Amino acid sequence: MPNAKIICTLGPASEKSGTLLKMMRAGMDVVRLNFSHGTHAEHLARIRLVRELNKKYHRHVRVLGDLEGYRIRIGRLAGGIPIPVSRGQVVRLVRGDAAGEGDRIPFDYEGPLSAIKKGQRIYIDDGTITLVADGVAKNSLRARVLIPGSIKERKGVNMPGLRLDFKGVTAQDESDLRFCVQEKVDFIAQSFVRTREDILILKKKLGSDRAGCRCIAKIENPDGIRNIDEIIKVSDGIMIARGDMGISIPIYQVPMVQKMIIKKCNRAGKFVITATQMLESMTASRIPTRAEVSDV
Repeated sequence: MPNAKIICTLGPASEKSGTLLKMMRAGMDVVRLNFSHGTHAEHLARIRLVRELNKKYHRHVRVLGDLEGYRIRIGRLAGGIPIPVSRGQVVRLVRGDAAGEGDRIPFDYEGPLSAIKKGQRIYIDDGTITLVADGVAKNSLRARVLIPGSIKERKGVNMPGLRLDFKGVTAQDESDLRFCVQEKVDFIAQSFVRTREDILILKKKLGSDRAGCRCIAKIENPDGIRNIDEIIKVSDGIMIARGDMGISIPIYQVPMVQKMIIKKCNRAGKFVITATQMLESMTASRIPTRAEVSDV
């Protein structure tokens, strides 16, 4: 039996029967359901199709439910249309349910904004777009654009080096977790794990329904790296999420951290997943040129 397994994320481009069968025959071992996108109805259809193909073709492809976790995201945009921003433009990141348009960009962080200081770098969509904080109010954040692009709905927002206030399990994760238990998925991954408590809370919420379901800690921020030994002890497996990790720590450190975590997991007898291509993050999170900074 090979020691390496292949995990594939399912989405609109890979959810058809013919495509899934080709992926299975090419060596896919586990399908990943990304709960940051899609509805429960869409995910349920994918689970049922995978299990139907398993039965028909005598395969054993497993299902992994990947919870969104404590992730700041861009909110709803007017008409779902991306908002283009240009270098040097001033925009406002605003809390609330109103759809974004023009220079008004909604985001869903609910903690105090006072911790965000002038000069803080703000990366959107894995650094494809970069802003720098220029002022903070109670429910909004003024920023200038360093690296331009088109801001899309539900894209992630990262603020490296800043410890933001997240408490408890999100309502979205609670709902997705109930769905995973009901559909008896094989693995559940918790995003943005910072301490062992994040996994212990997940296990507690699974309770007696955890039978057969293994808990994976996704490591993608400095806290998770710093507490990796304790996290490994309470987890069934670890996922090294290099995309977000490459935004939250210097990109050149990611390969070293990756090797360190793999060694620790091997010694502990825990499985470890190396996830996400780094190339996009390395390109997207580049340091702005002198001209880009001086013009802002």
